[in-house]
Amino acid sequence: MRILDLATILGLGAGLGLVSAHWAVAGRPVVGKVEVGSWMAWPGSGSRDVDPYMRAYLARGVHLPIGAGEGLELIAERSDDGAPLEGRCRYRVSGTIPTSRGWTLGVTDGAGRPFHLPLERVSFTDSEIVRGEDGGLSITAAAAAQAGNWLPLPAGGRFQLRLRLYDTPVSSQTGETRAANLPRITRIDCR
Repeated sequence: MRILDLATILGLGAGLGLVSAHWAVAGRPVVGKVEVGSWMAWPGSGSRDVDPYMRAYLARGVHLPIGAGEGLELIAERSDDGAPLEGRCRYRVSGTIPTSRGWTLGVTDGAGRPFHLPLERVSFTDSEIVRGEDGGLSITAAAAAQAGNWLPLPAGGRFQLRLRLYDTPVSSQTGETRAANLPRITRIDCR
């Protein structure tokens, strides 16, 4: 009877250990995360002193982080009203971009992989955008074609917006950045 109890305890311990280890590295870790409005960033992910959880996440080969001195990647999974980003809705990404030498704004799935959309466009760069007279940013993200700066979305399901800032002072001051200094993500309507 004692052997059966010992085997049960060892099996339960090993199972819980494997499940907790998988949970710790399956997605981006909570450790080192900075949230600014709808945007999230992990400023230490490209540094030498990256924490072990982020190191394990990156070792899974999900993506290559931007180096600490090269820039910063900001990820949004929710609009400013707190609702998850859905392909069946239209969004306006507007406002200002923090000072940087260049930037890209793209659409990815939850794992960070770009979608294969019929138009083959999944991002904008700072050189492709048409700005208004005030110099502000205004991009419409929707599954159906839109006038102006249009970022195609998948027909349904959740997605992420990824804003990559290159050569920016914000990378070392992410915790001090205010939501007003980043683009707003406003849900226009849903089908």
